[in-house]
Amino acid sequence: MLSQKTRYALRSLLYLAEQGAEKPVPLARIASTQQIPPKYLELIMLDLKKAQLVTSRRGPHGGYVLGRDPADISFGEIVRILEGPIALVPCASVNFYAPCGDCHDEDSCAIRRAFAQVREESARLLEGISLADGAEWERQSGQADR
Repeated sequence: MLSQKTRYALRSLLYLAEQGAEKPVPLARIASTQQIPPKYLELIMLDLKKAQLVTSRRGPHGGYVLGRDPADISFGEIVRILEGPIALVPCASVNFYAPCGDCHDEDSCAIRRAFAQVREESARLLEGISLADGAEWERQSGQADR
C-alpha cells in the first residue's frame, strides 16, 4: 500500500505537469488545490527536489516546476524514490534484494517466484505510466481544473 506521503507527492507532481513548465507554481497553491498540509508538502518537495524531479525558484514569482519533461517521469520512478522497492518481499526485489532469512531454498521457493512475477508486472505497469499520461487522464476527466 502506498504511503500518504507518496500519494501527496504523486498529486503534487501531476498538478505541476498539468500546469506546464512556463512559470513556477507557489507551494501554497499546490497545497491548497491538492488539499495537502503546507508544512508536510514542504518536506515532500525537498525529497522531490533532492531526486531532481522538481526544481524551485525563489522570490515573489517563485515556486516549483518539474525537473524534467512529464513524459520522462514514470509513476514507477516516483514510487521507488519515495517508497523504496516495488517488490512485496525482499528476495523478489531487483534493486533492493535481500535474502528472506527463513527460506530453505530460494531457487525453488514458490513464494519468491510468485512475488517476483507480481513485482515484474507491477514494475512494468508503473514504468509505463508517465506523469504526462496521468495529467492527460485528469484533463479528460475534468480533474485538471482543481
